[in-house]
Amino acid sequence: MWTRSFLTMFVLAVLSSCISDDSDKDSQGVNLVVGDSLPTFQVTMNDGSTIRTSDLLGGVSVVVLFSVDCGDCRMELPEVQRLWNQQLGVPIVLIARENTEEVIRSFWQQAQLTMSYSPQSDRKVYSLFASSRIPRIYISDAQGVIRFSHADDAMPTAEQLADEIKAINNK
Repeated sequence: MWTRSFLTMFVLAVLSSCISDDSDKDSQGVNLVVGDSLPTFQVTMNDGSTIRTSDLLGGVSVVVLFSVDCGDCRMELPEVQRLWNQQLGVPIVLIARENTEEVIRSFWQQAQLTMSYSPQSDRKVYSLFASSRIPRIYISDAQGVIRFSHADDAMPTAEQLADEIKAINNK
């Protein structure tokens, strides 16, 4: 009985983690860090609007990379929603990694999320930021330079993210 419980807990832990997957083994890929500039990208949001890197310049912005198939993302997205609800006047751009509109919409409804998002069926935009690990959160300054970065472990609360945004605004 103990072995069966242990095995069940082990399998659940592995399935809920999003540290890496088989397609993440390319360590030669991009992994943006604090001090790097946001890459040039363009995404269409679920409301039909288009967001480009150039739209994020001139003020603080937040880019969140996620997958609703990722347990860590499912835990962090409500924190991002809490940040969104604070209406701090900064764009928060949520970009999916290999999730279609239908899959995201279903999770959004179940989790009662209201944030705009960009469904992506592939890793094209994601790969401009990283080669592995989600969720990822990048907070950049008015010049598009990443000032805070978070990736899948010790993810921040909404309050921590708000404090980071305020710290950039106060410089």
